[in-house]
Amino acid sequence: MVGAYVAVGFASSTPKVIWSSNPVTIKFTATTGSSSGSATDFFKCAPPVTNVVLSTSVSSTKIKLTVAPTSQATCGPSYDGETLTAMCQTMNAAQCRGTYTGTVTVHRSSPYGNTIPPSLTVNIVVN
Repeated sequence: MVGAYVAVGFASSTPKVIWSSNPVTIKFTATTGSSSGSATDFFKCAPPVTNVVLSTSVSSTKIKLTVAPTSQATCGPSYDGETLTAMCQTMNAAQCRGTYTGTVTVHRSSPYGNTIPPSLTVNIVVN
């Protein structure tokens, strides 16, 4: 019985990211000049973690996904806001039309540090 309590103690000390919404959807219309859209989400870590960095990836080179701010001195216990922006990367905006999937991942200390799960899924819909 003591082993069960020890296992629970270790499991609870592993940090997790808590997103206010997951997934998040960004929708925008492909137009010449300003093809982009934004959304806001909030996250915290439990238990709290210091010095986190956020990185992004997306399923196509046609779309760029950014997050601001890209780092936080602390993650948790309070929620921190993040602005997510998806933008068309092609010369012809119409080529961006479609549906894409992006992710935002929280890392310890640097973009190459250990990840803190789960990542945020970003659905990007370009009309």
